[in-house]
Amino acid sequence: MPITLKDIAKMVGVAESTVSRAINGKPGVGKETKQKILEIAKKYDFQPNKLAQGLAKQETHILALLIPGLSKGNYSSLVENIEYIAEKDGYQIILCNTQNDLKKEKKYLNLLQEKRVDGAVILGGEIADQHIVNTVLRGHKNIVLVNRLCEEILIPTILIDASYGAYLATEYLINLGFENIGLITAAKNDEYIESEKIKGYKKALKDNMIEYNNELIIKTDGSREAGYLAFTQLVNIDINPDSFFVTSDLLTLGLIESIKMGGFFIPQDYPVVTYGDTLINSIIEPELTRVVEPLEKAGKLAAEVLINLINDDQAKEEIKVLKPTLKIGKSTKY
Repeated sequence: MPITLKDIAKMVGVAESTVSRAINGKPGVGKETKQKILEIAKKYDFQPNKLAQGLAKQETHILALLIPGLSKGNYSSLVENIEYIAEKDGYQIILCNTQNDLKKEKKYLNLLQEKRVDGAVILGGEIADQHIVNTVLRGHKNIVLVNRLCEEILIPTILIDASYGAYLATEYLINLGFENIGLITAAKNDEYIESEKIKGYKKALKDNMIEYNNELIIKTDGSREAGYLAFTQLVNIDINPDSFFVTSDLLTLGLIESIKMGGFFIPQDYPVVTYGDTLINSIIEPELTRVVEPLEKAGKLAAEVLINLINDDQAKEEIKVLKPTLKIGKSTKY
């Protein structure tokens, strides 16, 4: 059993407060008594109770990480890198799965108002709701948004430019000679990031003087089944797609299965570009051309900004935008 302040106090014959002052380098302890206390602490590898210290300072050294769902592949990398920086600075994280439910999100943010966590990173979702704004306005400013925007007040935000990523993917297909590009999105729930991908797709068409056709866009719930059905839906419209851009990994998996089940080949019949360098996208055959996000940088930056806020250091930039890149695979080359 670990040695405690009470144990050391009993061994030396002093009060616990004296032991605490000695270990924390505070005045009011005689030289010989202090030396004896420190020798015992070292001998028995005394570890201060960080939770108790935190409570005394109204700190917990715990960060809340709010995510809209556990099944989305890109969040795992963000979580890992946020946790990496947090642990380096002596913080632990707790995962709060909001499932895109604003009531659950509000409940988890109450942890910050109740001082049960020191700060919160909020990943993804729709435009920041009023309860996030109210939390900040009440003085609980230790909040960082990732891939989510607040329109009413400035909250430190890390954005991966999804519109730019979608633009890269769409323009790449255009440069290969394709014009009727089917877009399959997970935008049924009106998430901010998915809406940005649609904007990037439309802008690439406009910049290359290609007429936009609303029938070529399928908005889904992001499931594998939805991706499978989207192919059937798109090949039965008046203008058949000649290629596909898909905005999430499960949708892509479903689409690939549907194309192959229909007796078609990738990329000979239908080139495919996907969004995200996730585990699913990396193992699909043929190797997918895909938009790669700087997730490691985004996660680490989010944690660093939050810890700086906790330490009363103002973020140098309120909104930091990171650019994705395009990785070329065999799904667009033949």
